[in-house]
Amino acid sequence: MERRRRALSAPLFDTFANSAAVQVFEGVLASIYDGTLRPGDPVSENDIARRYGLSRTPAREAVQRLRELGLVETSAGRTSRVVLVTEAQLRHSLVVWQALMAAVADEVADRVDAADLELMERSAQEFLDAVGRSDAVAAAQANYDLFDVPVARSTNPMLVKTVALTVHVVRLGGLSLPRWIDGRLLADAQRAFVDALAAGDADAAKAAVGAAAGFRLVEDA
Repeated sequence: MERRRRALSAPLFDTFANSAAVQVFEGVLASIYDGTLRPGDPVSENDIARRYGLSRTPAREAVQRLRELGLVETSAGRTSRVVLVTEAQLRHSLVVWQALMAAVADEVADRVDAADLELMERSAQEFLDAVGRSDAVAAAQANYDLFDVPVARSTNPMLVKTVALTVHVVRLGGLSLPRWIDGRLLADAQRAFVDALAAGDADAAKAAVGAAAGFRLVEDA
């Protein structure tokens, strides 16, 4: 998946002041997504600087970029923490994500190749496996991987950049919600999206994106 990762990572790094800040940003972002830093956990610039053996300047820049992505928030007391995404915030973000992915589908439905489809199939299976073992971190990663494969086919740099800047709150939302999103319904939407792209059907792909964005929470036990 290196082609996809390069396409989606580059827009996040193109305005960093130095490579040290990029290193810190990537490390903290990975810690958020692998569950080491959980929603609500503190994010200290001093602690980050010490961990990486750097000055506070790149740590401050990295944390600021995380704020810009909506992943870190700072209270009036200047204490930073990983954002606790609410259901309302997630749904609002998904409205934007759905519109962007519809634009992606219109552009690339006839350009997705067999290698892309193989990557998406693999991610779909990883998502099902993660849901089966109630692994929210792995499920969020697999879902992110699947829907981002076609983005790498886009030749519209502004579209790619906007997707890269938008998906993070959506992804973090899957880790922040107190109840599980209905994994089976999302898996069905993933399946429909892959099938639509395999057929080169942009309209069906957009319908599948809409189904994925219109998530339903699992009923409380």
